[in-house]
Amino acid sequence: MTEDKRTLKDSPDARFRFAMSKDGMKLGVSRYFPPNCGREPSAALIRKQLAEAGVDLPVDAAAADRVIKAIREGRPFTGITLVRGIPPQEPRHGSLIALGDLDYPVFPGDKFARYRRPKAARPGRTIDGRTLPAEKDFTPDDITVKAGDNVDWDPADDTFVSRAWGMARLAGGIIRVAPVARIADDRISVTGTLHHRDFQGRAVTPAKVEKELRDLGVAIDPDMNHLAARIRLARENGRPLADEILVEGSYPVPGRNGWLEYLVSTRKAAGMEKNCGRMDFRDRGVHPMVKPGQAIVRYHHPTGGEGGIDIYGKTIPPHAGCEAPVTLGENVALLDDGVTYQARAEGVVTVDRDRISVSKCLVIPGNVDYNSGNVTVERGSVKVAGSIQAGFSVSAPVHVIVEGAIESATVTAGGMVTAGGGILMPDGGQISAGGDVMANFAVNADIRAGGDVTIANEISNSTIHCRGRLVAVSGKGAIHGGRIVTRKGAVVNEIGSELGVKTVICVDTDHPEDEALREQRAKITQSIRKIDAALGTDPPELILLRTPDAKRRAVAEVLGHRATLAKQRRSITDQIRRLSDARRREMEEVTITARVEVHPGVTVRFGKVFRHIARRCRSPILYWDFASRDIGIR
Repeated sequence: MTEDKRTLKDSPDARFRFAMSKDGMKLGVSRYFPPNCGREPSAALIRKQLAEAGVDLPVDAAAADRVIKAIREGRPFTGITLVRGIPPQEPRHGSLIALGDLDYPVFPGDKFARYRRPKAARPGRTIDGRTLPAEKDFTPDDITVKAGDNVDWDPADDTFVSRAWGMARLAGGIIRVAPVARIADDRISVTGTLHHRDFQGRAVTPAKVEKELRDLGVAIDPDMNHLAARIRLARENGRPLADEILVEGSYPVPGRNGWLEYLVSTRKAAGMEKNCGRMDFRDRGVHPMVKPGQAIVRYHHPTGGEGGIDIYGKTIPPHAGCEAPVTLGENVALLDDGVTYQARAEGVVTVDRDRISVSKCLVIPGNVDYNSGNVTVERGSVKVAGSIQAGFSVSAPVHVIVEGAIESATVTAGGMVTAGGGILMPDGGQISAGGDVMANFAVNADIRAGGDVTIANEISNSTIHCRGRLVAVSGKGAIHGGRIVTRKGAVVNEIGSELGVKTVICVDTDHPEDEALREQRAKITQSIRKIDAALGTDPPELILLRTPDAKRRAVAEVLGHRATLAKQRRSITDQIRRLSDARRREMEEVTITARVEVHPGVTVRFGKVFRHIARRCRSPILYWDFASRDIGIR
């Protein structure tokens, strides 16, 4: 597009010659003619001369100013686009555009997504007035997206705004923000997933996390150093840390239950501790006999416990301890103070569950070996001043008290069994007690107890079945390998080892009657199957119809017997189901407590449900959750 030469020559004003691109979409100044006593070059003069040339599209004011400035400064002015054509508008569907990386969290007030409205096709226009059609021609579709939980809609710029710290998610046409922070049901802790950055790449800091916790109403202070370390680890690993504890209160410490203090030591036989901390098993003392009138046990009443605090700063009251039941056994009296128990005869002090007794017993002054032979008594207890050596046996209807060790021997007692020097059974043997079993340590032991099993130090590669609790807390209190089955749980210091030795600890509330019922049901089922194999499984009417007259009466009797068996099986099945439910509820009262830690490689079983420990747990309490039918840990 050029000016007429005559017009340029005759005009006194500054003049511009314009050039348009071949596609008609750009126009700029190609030449400039200074004024001849007329108007100086200006953006207004450019617009006037473009209008005179027939250009009716808007002029870029900034571009015009740049042209004038270049002319005045003597610089090149070509290549500056003054007017642009109108490009065609291509059609597009409605869509939702993320305003960042939504694999990372958003925070309150963040605009994280924009709704882009659909556009229909529209033709464009060149500078010289030619129409440019759109390349595509279709009717655009729209989408429907609504703001869901923790999301607001800003109509000013068609954006979705977060109201919470969380992860943005779109499902079913609803966009929502799932909160990162989760308050535990007991309100003791807040957990969540820690990221090192947010959706726009901004750093997540401990202060930012603390602010969000405060907005949730958390009153206690989080550990800022711990948060900083965990966020730093997430950044170094390049991935978020799930199920992190963001802030934690404290659980109440329950009061101690009532307990008995021995005024006559019955445990010096386990060994004396040296100044260096090691046990000297040569100096075990004696298992003393008490005399009539001697004070033997004192009862201590329960304590009230210590309160906890939840994340809102509220105090959680503790559960007070319970009174321990105490029953007077033989040759024991309770003094007027109500807490001191006194012997009424000479004998050995025993506490079997809640029963305190002073019992007379047979005393073996040395070892149970070839000098004594096997020891069996019809009444009372047995006290062995030495050890029970391998291959020998001791049996008593009440208690067996061994000051030394039990070495691959067979020991049977109606009451308790104690082994001051421990239990070693590398070559077999078994301990069977109707009451408690107590020892300093147990290696390769096989122990069956009707009460508690208390081991002071190490339990290694042993098989223990007890209807009470397993207790190992007074010394090292460690279980390494083997299989432990208890009915009332366990309290120990450590389970498993750093080497990952396979260790199984179970809670089994089954009774002998449970297995008897299952065996009875199995026998009835076998009888029914025999009848079905002989007569078939058709209805009795069809079986009798095809039976010869001579045999029909006998077959009818067999069918009647089968119906009776089926009824008995249904009744037994119902009884087994009720017992199983009662056993599971009984397990709710049972816990397995490790005061120090549980190592990987340990398997915990409650009933028929297993839990394999895959990582180290510090001071856990494992329990049976009746609602979820699973093993819980806290």
